[in-house]
Amino acid sequence: MRRSASILGALATAVALAVAVPASASAATGHLLIDGKRYDNPSGCYELPQDAEVENHTDQPAEVYSGGNCDGQVMETIPAGGSSFTDWGYSLRIN
Repeated sequence: MRRSASILGALATAVALAVAVPASASAATGHLLIDGKRYDNPSGCYELPQDAEVENHTDQPAEVYSGGNCDGQVMETIPAGGSSFTDWGYSLRIN
């Protein structure tokens, strides 16, 4: 019985690690510059100052939203390696 419990414990640990690893791999690789402020391996939603300059030095596209907290419509997509002056967006999402 102890051996079964030990095997089940090891199996549960392996499953937990397998589930956790993809979550950490979801961040973009590289860096994002928003008005000169650098975000390494960015992931998630970032608020944009008015008339922001965005440089996307990552391997993922970044979407600029019409509202704060990445709400509203996607106004622009900044491709990986691209840049933009965003005078109409209030937030940006990158995965």
